[in-house]
Amino acid sequence: MSPPLVSALIPVRDAASTLDQAVGSVLAWPERELEVLLVDDGSRDDSLARLRSWERRDDRVRVLALQRRGLVPTLNAGLEACRGRYVARMDADDLAAPRRLEEQVSLLEQDPLLAVVDGQVRYFRDEDEPVARGMWLHQEWINGIRTPADFRREILVESPVVHPAATFRLGAVTAVGGYRATAAVPGLAGGPVPEDYDLWLRLDAVGWRLCKLNRVLVRMRDRPGRLTRTHPAYARSAFRRARMVWLASTQLAWPRRLVVWGAGKGGRPWIRWLLATGHSVVAVVDIDPRKIGSVRQGVPIVAPEDLPALSAELCLVAVAARGAREQIRRLLAQLRPDWIEGQHWWALS
Repeated sequence: MSPPLVSALIPVRDAASTLDQAVGSVLAWPERELEVLLVDDGSRDDSLARLRSWERRDDRVRVLALQRRGLVPTLNAGLEACRGRYVARMDADDLAAPRRLEEQVSLLEQDPLLAVVDGQVRYFRDEDEPVARGMWLHQEWINGIRTPADFRREILVESPVVHPAATFRLGAVTAVGGYRATAAVPGLAGGPVPEDYDLWLRLDAVGWRLCKLNRVLVRMRDRPGRLTRTHPAYARSAFRRARMVWLASTQLAWPRRLVVWGAGKGGRPWIRWLLATGHSVVAVVDIDPRKIGSVRQGVPIVAPEDLPALSAELCLVAVAARGAREQIRRLLAQLRPDWIEGQHWWALS
């Protein structure tokens, strides 16, 4: 039997209440050059029995049963078992849109520089409960990132890819080492990283491009117990660690002169790290008049109006307040029109 073109990779752990809907939504895809690889991570409910039932009913389904390992080892075991040229990710509590693969595979086949073709997301809760405002705002932000230029501009804000809606080149992902749970940072101790965000950053760092289709490809269940809310790999410090790894391998691979925008708690760890790794922080920019004129970690705090006089190569914006990024974007466009976002300056959160 010839290998399939696409492998749908679905990790499963104790998901008996939702996985039938999830698997059924994937098997509704009409593609015959498809295998659905269901990787059970030592489930203690009847998930594995349900997966075996799907395997008996549809010859496109393969089940890989593991001892309990955790998400990252489970995903990597799945990658090793995938036979397709492309891998379409899905989770066992989400719902896939029909005919998702047609456009994704078409784009990957047409553009050899694309590693990931993503899709938009729609969050939902069971029993028609309303989705939290924060999730709606995240949905609006992530759905607006579509072109490779968008991804490059927003790459350090947060993970720009909807992981369960992404289809990627298996060869590109395995070439950068697959998923990983931890990463070492120059000048700091290693620690946990978000496995998907870290992967997209590593693909970008070696020159692969990412894009997103302008339609919803997955409906994601927003549940209070989601790993993204409870696991240390998705803590703010873990996302910061992933950003530092990307910067250290790309823009900060050699000593640079930088400006950090943000003298508060968002900027302080960045200033410490930059100074500890041999970079020159020429100034910290802030709009709070109480801070302007003082010194933070030996670095002067200045007003935005002082930016044109500063001799700096890069600017890192470490301000997370809602609406601040748009305000800073407008100010930078006025004060430093020579700085291009995603080339000379990046928002970090």
